[in-house]
Amino acid sequence: AEAADMALQEVASQFETFKKAYDAPKCDVEKCAQMLDQLKLRMTQFSSLPPFAGAAPQNMQQELLLSREILEHGAFLGIRMHDIPAFERYVSQLKIFYNDFGKILPESQRQFPILGLNLLRLLAQNRTAEFHTELELIPSELHDSNIYIKYPTQLEQYIMEGSFNKVLNARADGLYSREGEYFMDMLTDTVREEIANCAEKAYKTMSVDHAKSVLMLKTAPEVIAYAEQRGWSVESGVITYQQSADKELEVPSLRLIHETLSYAKELERIV
Repeated sequence: AEAADMALQEVASQFETFKKAYDAPKCDVEKCAQMLDQLKLRMTQFSSLPPFAGAAPQNMQQELLLSREILEHGAFLGIRMHDIPAFERYVSQLKIFYNDFGKILPESQRQFPILGLNLLRLLAQNRTAEFHTELELIPSELHDSNIYIKYPTQLEQYIMEGSFNKVLNARADGLYSREGEYFMDMLTDTVREEIANCAEKAYKTMSVDHAKSVLMLKTAPEVIAYAEQRGWSVESGVITYQQSADKELEVPSLRLIHETLSYAKELERIV
């Protein structure tokens, strides 16, 4: 027991040093990452972390609380370092603390900001199905009442409606002033790509001024640079979209009708 208490105190002391570096105005993320690796290594001494066997140690709650807070800072650090796979791993680990240990630990003030950021990440990566899967794991009453969950939920609604300007306005609101800015940049790029794909199919030409508004870009040079990146030609302030025959959308109507009728017949047999 004494050895366990000593290990807990050492990790707690080391974590305080980490937090000072993490909260510094000019945070050295590489240094923080090294300190975090050391902390996680020391955490392996905690007997209360899963998988554990036997009787629960006396300081179980203290170990779990400290471990949870270390992992939460790891998730935020992952975003600061633009290391999205690391952020995903930390979220997966934290779900054990939020769900499995939820009844024996007090709620963390960082829980919903992190879960909200995870929803924002899935939205930014255009992983809509996974977004809804994660959202279903969060109590439905929090979808509208908790601002950190409501925010990405509203953004997804705006995207489904095609209200892309609302997405940009929401970005300006800046709920996640620091950690979420990276995901909001990603989301803006994702939405812009969707708009560009639609514009290519809907128009043959578009003025640079109009494209600036539609693509949510600030200046004409930004529009021209984006157009070049997409392979569009720009001449005399007008964008001409590259529309080739292979880009035309083909609807295999006869095949779809045949498949639908087959499904209907199969369904009749089952019923």
